[in-house]
Amino acid sequence: MLFKKKYYVCLVCGFDRLRGPLYKNGLPDYSLICTCCAFQPGYDDLDQGYTFDTYRAEWLANGAEWFMKKEQPKHWDVKAQLKNIGIEL
Repeated sequence: MLFKKKYYVCLVCGFDRLRGPLYKNGLPDYSLICTCCAFQPGYDDLDQGYTFDTYRAEWLANGAEWFMKKEQPKHWDVKAQLKNIGIEL
């Protein structure tokens, strides 16, 4: 029997391959960093005063560059990825 690995979606950039949820029972997973936009719950939101919208806007304004380049899909499309969180560019 094959088991499918469960992935989660980044609420900032829409990357759909996070290894866990950003928050569980309302608490941030401090160990989780999005390999796409580098958002880290508990540090980049509470510590820096960012909302998902302001962090996303800054990430997009800075060119929407991947944090971990080796993880970037070959045919990555930021517009398609943002649709995972209901954002249309």
